[in-house]
Amino acid sequence: LETLKDKHKEALERKFEVVSEGIAKPGEQTLLNDVFTHVWITEGSCVEVNHGHEVMQVETVSKSKKSEIHSIKCSDIFKPLPGQTRPIRTVLMKGVAGIGKTFSVQKFILDWATGKDNQDFDFIFLLPFRELNLIKSEMSLEELVQCFCPDIKSSQVLDCHKVLFIFDGLDESRHPLKFKENEIWSDVKKPTSVDVLLTNLIKRNFPVNSSIWITSRPAAAGLIPPELISRVTEVQGFEDQQKEEYIRKKCKNRALADRIISHIKTLRSLYILCYVPVFCWIVVTVLEHTLEESRGANPTTLTDFYTYFLLVLLTAKENKENVLKSNQEAILKLGKLAFDSLEKNIIVFYEKDLREYAIDLHNSSLYSGVWKEIFKQDSALFQEKVYCFLHLTVQEYFAALYVFGSHQNNNINPLKITLFSLNEGALERAIQSRTGHLDLFVRFLLGMEMKNNQELLKGFLSHTKDHSSDIQETAEHIKKLIREMSSPERCMNLFHCLSELKDKSLMEFNVTLDKVKHSSQRLSPSQCSALAYFSLLSEKVIDVFDMSNYATSEECVRRLLPVAKITKTLRIGGCELTLRCCEDLASVLQSQHSSLRELDLSHNNLGDSGVKLLSAALRDPNCKLTTLRMRECELTKRCCEDLASVLQSQHSSLRELDLSHNHLKDSEVKRLSAARNDPNCKLII
Repeated sequence: LETLKDKHKEALERKFEVVSEGIAKPGEQTLLNDVFTHVWITEGSCVEVNHGHEVMQVETVSKSKKSEIHSIKCSDIFKPLPGQTRPIRTVLMKGVAGIGKTFSVQKFILDWATGKDNQDFDFIFLLPFRELNLIKSEMSLEELVQCFCPDIKSSQVLDCHKVLFIFDGLDESRHPLKFKENEIWSDVKKPTSVDVLLTNLIKRNFPVNSSIWITSRPAAAGLIPPELISRVTEVQGFEDQQKEEYIRKKCKNRALADRIISHIKTLRSLYILCYVPVFCWIVVTVLEHTLEESRGANPTTLTDFYTYFLLVLLTAKENKENVLKSNQEAILKLGKLAFDSLEKNIIVFYEKDLREYAIDLHNSSLYSGVWKEIFKQDSALFQEKVYCFLHLTVQEYFAALYVFGSHQNNNINPLKITLFSLNEGALERAIQSRTGHLDLFVRFLLGMEMKNNQELLKGFLSHTKDHSSDIQETAEHIKKLIREMSSPERCMNLFHCLSELKDKSLMEFNVTLDKVKHSSQRLSPSQCSALAYFSLLSEKVIDVFDMSNYATSEECVRRLLPVAKITKTLRIGGCELTLRCCEDLASVLQSQHSSLRELDLSHNNLGDSGVKLLSAALRDPNCKLTTLRMRECELTKRCCEDLASVLQSQHSSLRELDLSHNHLKDSEVKRLSAARNDPNCKLII
């Protein structure tokens, strides 16, 4: 078996020592160890509710890096922390698209295969969900392993050795994963459905000495029952230092790398997005071309970058307009697939999907550039190949390209409306989305209407048009939506939309806010959203933010709450907080990315329901609040019961609690005093 183990390691080393970052040039190979840059990984929780586009969550993540969150090296995810005695057998690793989950898996396997780390595992088997989706027939666990590792022919490997199964891409699974309904299975030689094998593997019903590592985008993490997971980790992406390190590895020309870093730093919203490694790679790929050519304007908006990126994919030397014109039909087909799939939340495609859209991978240079093959095996089982866009944002860009191109070229109009109405309809769809999955799509759509992007897309677009009146009308409509909007997350994206349109009123908002912040003037709801937007784009965590200085209503409080995650001390005294405000505030407290440590809610009648919501959040393992002030909040007996449960919680971090001027009865004081004496209570007397 030692010979088999060595052979297995050699095969994995050959497979993972070379990587292709997005699009590899013919004959070009990149060693993983040459380009790998460590990403920031933290402990997380199984479920954290987010209402915004997953990629845009990084705006808050970038601030939380400066707060005290425990970091974990990828090589240590199966190692208990100091003081932990329970073995780590099942790890769920969360992270947004392109954040580095798969690269981390590949690096982990390569280091194991070359003897650098985690040698306590005898065998490691990587089973990506996108490949597991192709298996329709019943098979045994032994046969399943052999599909991915043909050299493993002995069942003794599964029965007697310490084995790590890695399931990459839970969010891509098309298996139902029926943990409750599926029968218990423990025979490695007996065939059954792949779903039964998967659920029993994850439950660790067999093999005896197995460990499990599952990677997933956040939205799908809840598919695994929490009780089956020993540790949840979250990949947070690059910190500033790691981002610069990656850029210098990617761009060997030191002077050019310096220029790229300087340019990105001037574009704050894009600089933040570079915490996502794939986005960082896209930005560097574009700037290597535009800064080196040193002619014309450099890209400044998200749409600018992706339009240049499309041109880089197609060709670096040939006439871009001719290439776009010759590939117009191919781009539209690819865009229609992207658009329809975005609506259905599909990011992985099989050959039958491509046939439905008449996409012929052999007849266009576009496809070899934009698509990457996932399968490398020639195994008979995997003759059908799997495809995906380079990144979720690239799919969103192509979806917008299809909608705008169809309209501009007077072809089929997918939304059956005029240009302003098209914008209006797209904005409405994005606003109605509970997950924000259309946020970037609508930003791309609006950005394509700008003159500079139309010029770049000449050839794909049959002709360019002056859309200045439509753009102005759209900008005014967006401002109207901002005034009327109730969702803080949707408001943030509307400001990003104004940025794509290069609307001058953004600067006017900023100037007005500077004046208001130095006066006693209260803010309107739309000004509150603008303050939140610009605060999220700033470089620093806010030490103290007194919401009562600005907020005049519940609506103002809710619009300002995104700032709470990047604030150390938050004061919301006398703001007439409603139950809805308490729900939003509880979400902030439960966020792993929150920097909030001190909270003053004094002079608010929160009510039993409000305190109950906040107390549940204070008991959450992610909550790091150390100081809570609730002076004159008319607390009831039930409120005191909820607060007592917080003090007794092992997860509570509260060290200071101010409940003065609440006219508490003796029985309520006794209940709180009893909780204060609990061993878990951390209050400092």
